[in-house]
Amino acid sequence: METEYESNELNDFCGEVGIKRETTVAYTPEQNGVAEKKNRTIIEATRAMLHDQGLPMFLWGEAANTTVYLQNRSSYQALNFKTPEEVFTSKKPDVLYIFMFDIGFHLPL
Repeated sequence: METEYESNELNDFCGEVGIKRETTVAYTPEQNGVAEKKNRTIIEATRAMLHDQGLPMFLWGEAANTTVYLQNRSSYQALNFKTPEEVFTSKKPDVLYIFMFDIGFHLPL
């Protein structure tokens, strides 16, 4: 039985571009330690940004998007100090426009 993520087309594409696929048993996220660690890192950074700036929880989605955006433009030792964006596109990302997460948002009292 082929599932959405197990198609021959996807397997062929991943092989062509050098993506190593590892499957897990359905509904057992604990088998995928790498993804679980990355998700935990995103959640912790998102909480830290919201807390540091005193922002309300309804901005969780924006903070999480910002977290992932920044992580994709941060260098990693495992990538020979390149960014994921740079590895994926072969271009250094422009980060001159990135400012502190505090966007000047304040709720009225």
